[in-house]
Amino acid sequence: MADKDLLRIRETALAYAEAVRTTQRFFDRVEDLDDPSVQIEYATLVEREKEAAGARLDALESTGIEVSSVDGSDPDA
Repeated sequence: MADKDLLRIRETALAYAEAVRTTQRFFDRVEDLDDPSVQIEYATLVEREKEAAGARLDALESTGIEVSSVDGSDPDA
């Protein structure tokens, strides 16, 4: 595997982990789940997590690294 591929995998994994940590920190400070601004912020954080997960998966797949679903489901079905 080329160094640039490994670097991209590391960077995208780090970005995904940070997106998840940001969501976790969000819940550490939230007090009212019914507040519309909280719901909007959460929706934004979820979208960032999805984008980061997609970038991480793209980086892995571009190098030929793929893993079957752990839970047995078929993501392409």
